[in-house]
Amino acid sequence: TSPQPNPNHNHATNHNAIQTQQQQAMAPKAFDWSTELFGPKLLTKPKTSGVPTASALGGKKLVLLYFSASWCPPCKAFSPRLIDFYNSCSEDIEVIFVSSDRDEKSFGDYFSKMPWLSTIPAYTSNENRDRQGKLADMFKIQGIPSVIVLNAKTGHFVTDNARTEVMQANSDASKKALVQSWLSKEAVPVDQAVFASGGGGSNNIFVKIFMMFAKKPQYFFGMLYLGKKLLRYLENLGKDENNDQIEL
Repeated sequence: TSPQPNPNHNHATNHNAIQTQQQQAMAPKAFDWSTELFGPKLLTKPKTSGVPTASALGGKKLVLLYFSASWCPPCKAFSPRLIDFYNSCSEDIEVIFVSSDRDEKSFGDYFSKMPWLSTIPAYTSNENRDRQGKLADMFKIQGIPSVIVLNAKTGHFVTDNARTEVMQANSDASKKALVQSWLSKEAVPVDQAVFASGGGGSNNIFVKIFMMFAKKPQYFFGMLYLGKKLLRYLENLGKDENNDQIEL
């Protein structure tokens, strides 16, 4: 006769399977640094719903955050250089555009020319505006264009001098060597990072002045007006020393 199935064995197997499922459900989920920083989705093209952040960065070794905007002339000059760099090294790096554009058309026209990903722009909601503000504060962004390099696996900080380094990498060999130099650096948690240049050259006083005028153009016209008044004042000083009324 064939052996009869043991009902106690089946019960134990089912019990163990249920226990395993419960333990898996109760186990803490692995921390996903990219979703924490950038939100649940990243854009691949303008006017799309986006793709899951964690899977979008899968397989990459480094993540470059590109703080930029369509209204910024230095950004528009640098973007082609970064695109060329990305095309040479895309097997190891992913770029994420963090836009300071203020409307859908400006963002869409600029981002449509880029071969990489983007955070959801700040102008779309208060939540996205707050997230972008936290990113800028976290990486001490003082001006654009700025490029921050992070370790793709951990989110740890590698360098904030990438803009200058990318500009200096003129050949395919030098581009790949630059990526390897970033990979060889010791990445540190962002809260332990020492920021040297505010993301790529923002210590330059001329960049700071340009950024101030770009964000608030009324300052430029105010300075222009005061400059004209000063010139007229200096001209009048030399006309008649006995005249006690100066036309402004």
